[in-house]
Amino acid sequence: MDFSIFEEICQSRARVKPFYVVSVIEKLKMEKEKIIQFITGNISDESEKAAIINWIKENKENKQFYTQIKNIYALSRKSNGTIDTDSEYSKLQRKTHTIFKKYIYEFARYAAIIIIASGLTLFIQGKYSGQGKTKQMNTVTCPAGQISELVLSDGTKIWLNSESRISYPSNFSGKKRSVRLDGEAYFEVTKDKKSPFIVKTKTMDIKVLGTCFNVYAFEENQFIETTLIEGKVELQNKSGNTITRLTPGELAKYDTNTQKIYLKKVNTQFYSSWREGKITFFNEPLESIVQKLERWYNVKFIFKNEEIKSYRFSGAILKYKPLDQVMQIIRLSSPINYQVVINSETKNEIILSKLN
Repeated sequence: MDFSIFEEICQSRARVKPFYVVSVIEKLKMEKEKIIQFITGNISDESEKAAIINWIKENKENKQFYTQIKNIYALSRKSNGTIDTDSEYSKLQRKTHTIFKKYIYEFARYAAIIIIASGLTLFIQGKYSGQGKTKQMNTVTCPAGQISELVLSDGTKIWLNSESRISYPSNFSGKKRSVRLDGEAYFEVTKDKKSPFIVKTKTMDIKVLGTCFNVYAFEENQFIETTLIEGKVELQNKSGNTITRLTPGELAKYDTNTQKIYLKKVNTQFYSSWREGKITFFNEPLESIVQKLERWYNVKFIFKNEEIKSYRFSGAILKYKPLDQVMQIIRLSSPINYQVVINSETKNEIILSKLN
């Protein structure tokens, strides 16, 4: 790639030295390589994964760049029953070359703005550092198509599903260990009778002493589901009053609109197998299934017929399978057709319609 044009643009707009521009461009090339490795599953080190996730969250441009590459990957592979990560990696490198050139151009074009904004940020941080000190909170956001694992300061283990977010303190202190969840997570909580563990969601809290359970609590969804694998949990409203207690093998489905709760015995494997790279469902409506597919494959489903939302399915999907293969299975097992709409800067769309 010829970098001279980018140097000229940056010099004229921001008076940035050429060696700085080249070094930044080289850094962007490295980020591109890391993102491709991340998407194709070629990174196993958790610290590297965390660094990439933080990079994606840094600004809108980084997130858009990641989304474009993810869109290409999710829908461009062909179904052959196997996955060759080396081959997928090479193909994705070729397909993202155009996007990368556009991204570099945008960087060079707005270099002056970036430099001024950075300087302003440093000024603000210097001026207000030390004011209003509070307990330091960390936030982890898991991007579409990924599963994140983290261990808290007390030894509690958490698995975070696609497009989920959790906030937690660097160190727990006081009589409670509280975290905030928006999305789906599986918890293995370290026992501490003197300090109960609290999972806070938008409309209710989950109190435990030490146990394994799964929480499905996306803020945009009407229902919050808590599935207990072992131990005991207590569901509370925002006033701290007990709603109900669960025993192992129970699922509590809380309606955030009516504030009613529904309990039932379930096979917990259907609600925790996502940690193993599976999407499992039993007699589940298509409308609910596609919500999980949307978050994993980073796409948007559109129903042309309301009727097909209620079609029910049972089965398991391996998450590394291409979306094309998943949609073929759905089409073969029901009178449903689908159409893929490719979008360059937003999520690709899958339009579902009923076969006449």
